[in-house]
Order: sequence, then C-alpha cells, then structure tokens
Amino acid sequence: MQYSCGSNGRLRNMYIRLDPSRQACLLQGEPIPLTCTEFAILQALMENRGKIVPTEELSNAVWSDAVSFERNGCLAVHIRHIRAKLHDSKPYATVKTAWGRGYWVD
Repeated sequence: MQYSCGSNGRLRNMYIRLDPSRQACLLQGEPIPLTCTEFAILQALMENRGKIVPTEELSNAVWSDAVSFERNGCLAVHIRHIRAKLHDSKPYATVKTAWGRGYWVD
C-alpha cells in the first residue's frame, strides 16, 4: 500500500478533514499546514480509521524503501509533529499509539 499527496477522495473524522487532491488538512475548519510526509502519514491513518496501522507498514507506505523498518524513530518524530500541529493531547488524542504495534485514529 502506497500513500501519496495526490490521491483522490476526502477523508474525515469528527475533527479533521483531509483533501488529498489538494493536500489540505482542516482541523475544525481551520487550515493546518502539514509537510508532504506528515500529510501522507495522517492520510494513511485516516484511510485505516479504527484500525492499528503497524509501524513497519506505515513506514513502508510513506517511504517505500527497503530500510523503512529502521525509520521507526523518524516516524515517531513525524507523529509528534502531527500531534503538535493538531494540538493533540491525552486523553482525547486523535493520533493514538498502540505501544510496540503502531498507530491509529478514530
């Protein structure tokens, strides 16, 4: 599975709206600037809403190279940046962590 900034179809949950065709992210109607990598990660999570996306699968989807399993630390940094931009905080965080397994969004 490969996620890019240019696929079609809008994705949404209660607070976030993604428009992949324009690489636009809205948080409760306000635009949120995301890098292409951050957008691809959030898009992958939104396309799998309610399911844990394993870290390796998420890395492969975003970077699609043979060494992506080594990028888990890089992925965690991008997730942290996404959370900061979305003003995500516990216990109501949008991007959730399944420790040792991956990430998901509701």
